Amino acid sequence: MFLLALRRTLELDPAYADGFYERPPVKGLTAFATIYAGWGTSEPFFRNEDFRPLGSRSTEEHVADFWEPFFLRCDANNLLSQLWTWNAGDISANSTYGGHLEAALGAIKARTIIVPIDNDRYFPPVDAHDAIPHIPQGKVSVVASSWGHMALMNPGDIPAIDAPLRELLAG
Repeated sequence: MFLLALRRTLELDPAYADGFYERPPVKGLTAFATIYAGWGTSEPFFRNEDFRPLGSRSTEEHVADFWEPFFLRCDANNLLSQLWTWNAGDISANSTYGGHLEAALGAIKARTIIVPIDNDRYFPPVDAHDAIPHIPQGKVSVVASSWGHMALMNPGDIPAIDAPLRELLAG
C-alpha cells in the first residue's frame, strides 16, 4: 500500500501528464516527500522530536527542510521506476523457484545476518524473523532506533548497526 500511495501521488498530479511532463510535477513530488517522511523514520522519531538536531523546530519544518528538497530534485519517472523495482523484487519469481520464497531463501549458502531496525516501517523485524528460519546459516540482529529506515543517517546508530556486521565478517 505504501508503494501504491507513492505512485498515486505522482500519477494524480495533473502536471505529471502520464509521464510526459514538460515541468516536474511539484505537487506530486511534495506529497511523495511527505508520505516518505512518515515511513522513512518512525512515530517515535516525530513524537520525541528527534528531528531537532537536524535544525527543524517542528514536524512540518522537518518535512520541508529535509524531505522535500531531496525529492523535489528527483525525476518523477525515475522514482516510479524505483517503486516498480521495489515492488517486483522477489528472489523466488523465476523458473528455478517458481514463486516458492522459502526454497529461494534456502538456496542462500553464505553466512547471513539480517540487521533490521526495530522501527523500520519498510522492512520491519517481523519480516526478517519470518525469512531467517529458511536461510541455512542465517541470523537476525535487531537494532533499536527511532530513526527507522533512515538509521544509517544517524551517527549515533552506526555502532549498533556495525556490531553484528563485524561479528559476521569476523566469523
